[in-house]
Amino acid sequence: MPTPSSSTASVQDPNPAEPISELVQAADLIVYGTVESIDPQIEDTGADVFPAQKATVRVGETLKGEASGEIGVKKPADTWYYLADEAQDSYDGKHEGILVLKKADDGYELFGYVGLHDDSGAQRAFARVLGGQSERIPGATRAQLAEWAEKADIIVFAGAKGDPDDVTLRTPRVDFSASGTLTPIDVIKGDMPEPLEVVQGPQPDVPGGTWGFPVADGQTGVFFIDASSGTPTVINTTEPSLINRRQVPTGD
Repeated sequence: MPTPSSSTASVQDPNPAEPISELVQAADLIVYGTVESIDPQIEDTGADVFPAQKATVRVGETLKGEASGEIGVKKPADTWYYLADEAQDSYDGKHEGILVLKKADDGYELFGYVGLHDDSGAQRAFARVLGGQSERIPGATRAQLAEWAEKADIIVFAGAKGDPDDVTLRTPRVDFSASGTLTPIDVIKGDMPEPLEVVQGPQPDVPGGTWGFPVADGQTGVFFIDASSGTPTVINTTEPSLINRRQVPTGD
């Protein structure tokens, strides 16, 4: 799969439909790394496209191939993102994450529409594909929903905020925790008039993990809560945000 030409409209698409399974197969090197220095620096961060850059990247973990320490990386011209040497609150500026690379004459070149993947969902998908599994975890079946609904004392569509002191997955954009606070939006079963502190129940062993409470506001989902042990425990083993509340059996 060649790196897209700047003449294609899709090269500037911030949400390209590019299968991670294809990237994993075609890449010479995949690492989790941090940009240490770049040339040139990007002054006009509101540009439609950005110039080619050279970067020094510190390798934190090698996922495919062999690399350690620091490597030289090129970013092709006119891709829709730019590299930064410090974290920036912009999806156009990329500083840390999974780098998908092809060998170049004097190092490596970022490969594919994105090149540097700093989205938490992509990181989990890479882990699954590299672990020999499907890119996406299957959603909850009707049988699972029925089982959770029967066991749960509370079923709630709620906003979730993770505990920053209980982080289990660290990503550049948002970290995830094994415990958090749920703020009710629509109580489907039981009683939950106020925000509730909860913990995550046992999860299946899946490369990249299953789900977690985001240490930030803004994510909502359906949570099945067992309150019988004294510590309210979410028993979902699939992503709460992917559960359709209209499909939850209530026994009515």
